[in-house]
Amino acid sequence: MLAYRLIQGQSIITPRSSCPHCKKLIAWYDNVPVVSWLLLQGACRNCNKPISFLYPFIEILTAVIFSLLYLYIPHYYFFSYFIFFSALIVTIRSDFETMLISRYMTMYVAPFGIFLSFQGLLPISIEESICGAIFGYLFLFTINWLFKRWRNIDGIGEGDFDLLFCIGSFTGIIGCWMSVTIGSILGSLYGLITLFITQRNQHPESSLRTAKIPFGPFLSFGAIIFVFIQKYISF
Repeated sequence: MLAYRLIQGQSIITPRSSCPHCKKLIAWYDNVPVVSWLLLQGACRNCNKPISFLYPFIEILTAVIFSLLYLYIPHYYFFSYFIFFSALIVTIRSDFETMLISRYMTMYVAPFGIFLSFQGLLPISIEESICGAIFGYLFLFTINWLFKRWRNIDGIGEGDFDLLFCIGSFTGIIGCWMSVTIGSILGSLYGLITLFITQRNQHPESSLRTAKIPFGPFLSFGAIIFVFIQKYISF
């Protein structure tokens, strides 16, 4: 709900949730996470038009991520990563659907990472947090600048610069690097699968030229994975 309303420029408080097609308010019993979507077979009770699978996907993803956070991350880091993961989940939802990332979930969240690192509520120092944020933004900015000089078009969205800025503030330079690495692998796999599916309906070269794949969700997944495996990584 937060991801959808931020991108649509709607209030996050009122009104109640409604069908994106017919705009009819959704009853409470049709708004139970995952269960309602399954019972309604992914469609609105009123107009019978499809409701995106992203709703149950994000609901399940949220439950899994925060359960793992509670079970495997030291409790004194829980609040910090709760904020961080919440922003990443919202980003995953909005970027998958609209290829847009809200700065409320990136640039506005990054200062919390710097402050929390200063308070010792993240396993990095404030210097690592600040350097990670700067590195994250400049890394993707530079890649996009070089790509634009070569092809005269943007290869990476500005929202991704902001996102890696936020990731760096919570994970430092190493977290940025690992997020990009893991995210690139996941994004490539997703791109290959998407290409395989779409090439049945059009020429493969045409698919490659016109395909647009959001990078934000995969950067976010990379950051989440890094947080869970960072204690097993030695540098």
